[in-house]
Formats: sequence, structure tokens, C-alpha cells
Amino acid sequence: MEEILRIKYSAELSEACLLPFYDKSKDFQYINFKLNNCNCSWEEVITFVNIGLHNEFYTNVQSVPNPFCMCVLVNKYNQLPSTYIPGDLEVIDHRFNSSNLLLRHVAREAFEVMCRAAEEQGYHLEAISTFRSYTYQNEVYYRKMTPEISLDVYQKERDRVSARAGHSEHQTGLAVDINDLEKTFEDTPEGRWLAKNAYRYGYILRYPKGEEPITGYDYEPWHFRYLGLEMAEAVSQSNLTYDEFYVRYLSYTKPTLINN
Repeated sequence: MEEILRIKYSAELSEACLLPFYDKSKDFQYINFKLNNCNCSWEEVITFVNIGLHNEFYTNVQSVPNPFCMCVLVNKYNQLPSTYIPGDLEVIDHRFNSSNLLLRHVAREAFEVMCRAAEEQGYHLEAISTFRSYTYQNEVYYRKMTPEISLDVYQKERDRVSARAGHSEHQTGLAVDINDLEKTFEDTPEGRWLAKNAYRYGYILRYPKGEEPITGYDYEPWHFRYLGLEMAEAVSQSNLTYDEFYVRYLSYTKPTLINN
């Protein structure tokens, strides 16, 4: 039966190869993924394999070639260099930042514009976590480790809610956690306002509800990623996670937006 399906899927894949993000070198992985996920469309199959989802998280990890790129994809398959620190980090206006938290210049400007717009409508937004170095992210990841817990058990639980060092968007200087770190944030006036309006200021909700199998993280209604106005709007309108959007529209092209 499996061999019959392989023949059938090979024929179907010959049509799916017209998708612009199709990669001929991954035909074997595409067919294997389809065998195990027969309800997925070929567009989904190719997307998921291109993300890396045919492998376990944190396996077949690739080094990010251009960390400074505004559209850089950082996830459990793409790792930033341990030495990477953006050169244009700036302190956020203290009205929207209780500490000396940092974002890259364009992300900082956009965040402050968004905060002022929210303030004018009666909502208070405040950054509670922004740039984190590789070393600090490593501390964040392991801060709940105790001698009684094995590394395997710890990682299985921790990986759902925290990134391993080099795999955190916070190291890009383009991500910001806002107001709260509880899922109930989505039901607050500020949480609802952000969900509706963040893209208008260049930010996207990075880890949406129900997309955990793709993003690898629990839903985080507080975590927003800066992409720029046009890109954020495009991602928002696509109804895709950024992982999906990236492999479908950015990984094989060099759009003019990519370094803006």
C-alpha cells in the first residue's frame, strides 16, 4: 500500500512543483511527509518541509546567514550566532519601558509610535522584555532547572515556552513582550487592541493560538515581532504564521523590503 501511495504522490508532486517555493532536492522528504500527513495539501506539505517540520525541533539546525536582515527568520531550526548583537540598539522611551530595555532603531521608533497611538485611545502599552543576548537567553532558558530534573524532561517542558540560546527572536532586537506574560492578556483591552492594530505599526503577533505545531511555542498573546509596515500587513493578511509566510514568499527571493 505504501508503495502505491508513493507512486500516486510522486505523480501529484509533479504538478505541485509549479509552486515557486518548491525545492526539487526535497522530493523524498515531501513524499514521506505526505505519507504521514495525508490530509495536508501539497502546498502545506511543501511549506512544512521547507520550514523543517519533517524533523524534530532543534534538529537539522541551520545557521542564520544574515542576522541583521529585518526579515530574518529565527526559530527552532534557524540559529543566530552566539556573538551576534545588533549594532543599532536603542533605549525605549521610559514612558513605555520601566527599565532600560533596548530595541533596534526602527523597531524602537515603531514601538513608541504604537504606544502613543494606543495611549491616545486610552490603552497603556509597556515593554517588559526586548533584546536579550545569547548568554542572557541561555540563563533564561535554564533558570528553572533543578538537580531533580533530567535534562531531557526539562527540555521537553521548557521548549514549549522558552527558546534555547541562539533561537530566540529577542536576540534580533526586533521582538518585544508587552505588558504581561500570561495568556489572559489576550482578554485585556490592551491585548485586544494589539491583536487588532499591531500590524498597522509594523508588528505581528509571532506565536498565534492554535499554531503550536508550526511555531513550536505555546500561544503568546504578548510577543510581537517587528517586520516593517508593508511586511507586517502582508503577513497579517495572509493568515499564516511568519514561519509559513517566510518559506512561501521570502526564502527564495530577495524582496526590496527585506533590509528596510
